[in-house]
Amino acid sequence: MDPATPGYGDLGRQRLYVGLDRPDDPRLILENAEKVADAHGPDHVFDYLYRHARAPQAPREVWTRQVLVATCVGFILQDFFARESPSSVRSLFAPDAATQAARAMSSPRGVLALTFHGGFAALLPHFFIDFLDDSLVIDLKTRKRFGSVGADDPGAALFGALCALRDGRSVYLAPDGPLGKLTERIQVLGVSRPVSDSAAFLAFETSCDTVWYDMRRNGRLLVPVAEPGPSRAPGETFKEFRMRLMEFYRSKIEEHFTGDPQNLAVCEAWRWSLKQAMREEARAR
Repeated sequence: MDPATPGYGDLGRQRLYVGLDRPDDPRLILENAEKVADAHGPDHVFDYLYRHARAPQAPREVWTRQVLVATCVGFILQDFFARESPSSVRSLFAPDAATQAARAMSSPRGVLALTFHGGFAALLPHFFIDFLDDSLVIDLKTRKRFGSVGADDPGAALFGALCALRDGRSVYLAPDGPLGKLTERIQVLGVSRPVSDSAAFLAFETSCDTVWYDMRRNGRLLVPVAEPGPSRAPGETFKEFRMRLMEFYRSKIEEHFTGDPQNLAVCEAWRWSLKQAMREEARAR
């Protein structure tokens, strides 16, 4: 694969990959991310995130370098591995953690796995499809090789997810994406971000389990993480449950942006929102 070829990967990042030693080799992701970090340099958004980071903090220059390398790992995963088949990237996942996460996202009640367009999100669908039998991914568009349903047809995607959960299957969904009406807003570190109420609707109507689904890094391996989320309580109204689920979702995104810098990959989807928050913070001074 030639990263300098027009149309391959993200056009704005092609220059960063020139001269890399096999950027599509999973064994070299970390080494190549270090080299890309040298070429890319820190982003001003990092200053904003450092001010909001949770203690204990590494020295600023160490923290910044860790965030930069994590961000570049995310670039490489997106540009060189996201189009690969799920089984072809299996070696990137830590085996024990993969087994544990797959178990946590399986239930006879059905499981709605909630994530967001940040971190190492590029391979979240790959793990979900490969390690969870008969699962369903709601993606930006339909990809037959992944068995995903595209949010570009929201009616079909919502109906498919509803049926899957009622059948006790696992469904992957990012509420900060385009499925359903963006009727809710969450506040994360000064960022007001629109989100869909489709997750709350699905979990409420099916009484399924929910989890926060994320990907973290342990050395050269990716560690899938599934943390239990709220389920509909007896007598709870939709409005009450929606508020509870959205607060859980908001808090997990905030944990990502204020947590371990080795996992704080800043993707484009949130970078522009964070830059806007920076500008508003500066105007308020």
